[in-house]
Amino acid sequence: MAAYKDRVRQDLDRWIGAGLVDAGKRDAILATLPESRRLDAATALAWVGGVLLGIAIITFVSANWDITPKLVRFALLLMAFLGLCACAAWAAQKERPTLSNILLTVAALVFAASIGLTGQIFDIAGDPRSAAYGAGVAAFALGAAGRSTGAALAGLIFIAFGDFTDTHWFSGVDSETPWMLIAAPLSGYLALRWGSSALAHASALAIIYCFGWFAGKTEAEAGVFLFLAIMMAAMATGARWLHSQDRPFAGIFYGWFTAGALLFFAISGYLPWFGAEDGNGGIAHRIAWLAASGGVLALGRYDQHGLVTTAGVLSIMIAICALLNDLGLDLLAAAGVFLVCAVAAIIAGLVLRNRKSGA
Repeated sequence: MAAYKDRVRQDLDRWIGAGLVDAGKRDAILATLPESRRLDAATALAWVGGVLLGIAIITFVSANWDITPKLVRFALLLMAFLGLCACAAWAAQKERPTLSNILLTVAALVFAASIGLTGQIFDIAGDPRSAAYGAGVAAFALGAAGRSTGAALAGLIFIAFGDFTDTHWFSGVDSETPWMLIAAPLSGYLALRWGSSALAHASALAIIYCFGWFAGKTEAEAGVFLFLAIMMAAMATGARWLHSQDRPFAGIFYGWFTAGALLFFAISGYLPWFGAEDGNGGIAHRIAWLAASGGVLALGRYDQHGLVTTAGVLSIMIAICALLNDLGLDLLAAAGVFLVCAVAAIIAGLVLRNRKSGA
């Protein structure tokens, strides 16, 4: 999607052409808008180099682990971590946010590796989940201290590692509460606050995972997933409003939450309804699924939002396949169903166009 300044530039050209805005004010208006931040090749290479640097430090220490005295090992890890933090603070003071972000991210990786290596130094038996959670909390702390989106993203990944370690899926109410319930909304808040695309994508997927965890703790009934679909749709509506207010990267949450709502609604159609032991939504659910997918597709095109449009298209394709499977149709009958759907889509499009023209 075009950046906000690019869209304003296009609007100004149109308004100037219509005589609504003085052409002499165009540059002054654009000068008040900040430039959008984009990941250029140099910055991307710097990120790759920074991550590889962290891996190199960890690999070097590990390769010489057996021949290095214990205190030297601990000192190497401590100096590497403190040195990276000090360099990040220096870069922040010199107003080099990208360098500071990269250094704090590498520091988070070194700290995560140090937890396991320090346990080996002093023969401390540790829990892998606790180590992952500890690394995640430290990474979030580094991210908050230096406004590092990379460190926050690393923290989210470490928390996910902890949640997925020794996890028994769909084990009901006895399953442990994942730390992701806290990490996911925190990451979402930081993504919107700091304007981070990568962190927004990761946190949106993490929030969808939290919804799935809640579903796994309950009975596998359609009503639960239908409720989750409604809640996810409400969150998508809120994200869409933030996106309309030009909140940076709110559109990412809008797209993923819309896809999540369709996903949970689709699942609800294959589960028992109203306490029944078997059965599912059947043809009625598939038709409602198709209608919802078509609405999402139309909404995505109206908002010119690629992720929402893609979610609608994929959902329509899957819903049609599900409908054909339920009907048990042969190829000729399937062709007829596709024809009916195509005609309905064309008619709906013409109606919408006529209404827009009439308005």
